[in-house]
Amino acid sequence: MTDEWIRIAAPATTSNIGAGFDVFGLALKEPYDIIEGRKIDSGVVISEVSGPGSESIPTDPEKNSVGIAAAEVLRRCEADFGIELRIKKGIRPCSGIGSSGASAAGGAYVAHILCGERLTPTEVVLCAAHAEDVTSGGFHADNVAPCVLGGFTIIRSYEPFEVITIQPPESLGIVIAMPDVLVPTKEARSILPKEVKVKDMVFHIGNASTMVYGMMTGDLGLIGRSVKDAFSEPARSVLVPYIKEAESIAMSKGAIASFLGGSGPCIISFFDKSSHEGEHIAESIVKMYAEHDMKCDTWITEPGSGCRRI
Repeated sequence: MTDEWIRIAAPATTSNIGAGFDVFGLALKEPYDIIEGRKIDSGVVISEVSGPGSESIPTDPEKNSVGIAAAEVLRRCEADFGIELRIKKGIRPCSGIGSSGASAAGGAYVAHILCGERLTPTEVVLCAAHAEDVTSGGFHADNVAPCVLGGFTIIRSYEPFEVITIQPPESLGIVIAMPDVLVPTKEARSILPKEVKVKDMVFHIGNASTMVYGMMTGDLGLIGRSVKDAFSEPARSVLVPYIKEAESIAMSKGAIASFLGGSGPCIISFFDKSSHEGEHIAESIVKMYAEHDMKCDTWITEPGSGCRRI
């Protein structure tokens, strides 16, 4: 039994992106989690968890998305060994940029490599989505799909499962602003409306369709106009203080769109790297939150690849 450690970088992601609730996802270049794994005789063991928010993360592999996803890969591959895992969080839990998704995808991916890469990319995504189902109270792959596959992803169907990947425009810049608020995914999903009006459904279909076209053609203006949401962000805005003020500031500093990242509290702003700098957006949002006596972390990044060995 080899004791070689495999190290995986599992990137942050943003999901929904306006009208694409549980469908759209986008891999980010940073931040990212680092998941390490090695073969052991049997079972799944999480021997170390470190990084932001690690004190709240369980080491019980049946309650941790890394362990659940890794175990699912071992089960599918009928592996005759176990796995020991170490987790270094770079993405704070309850952030809105796919913290649990990165952990799940990283756990699935490291187990996939240790099993000789016998699964298809879609099967790796499904193993990670299984972990999300257990830990967040719903089967959704809009974070784990881009985390595994990279780029902009579209879940065409959950039953049967089918995911499509598009390479985003090279000029798309992204600012992540994370105010010092925790928004658990289960809580954010629990306050969503149970019914959607027909006019809102039509509104979402139109904007989701043009979002895909904009990503395919590199039309940043169309992407910006298509980040519209009549469903999840209106319900979840109450969980994120000063979100509308932050979005307004971002737009005044050159963002083409500013919106709630996933379930929040992260606020995501898109900008055109060829004509604007993300620093102005980030600094202005940080300043606004400081005026309200709140801390806000920021990253200036861009679309990224999926899980990768490092």
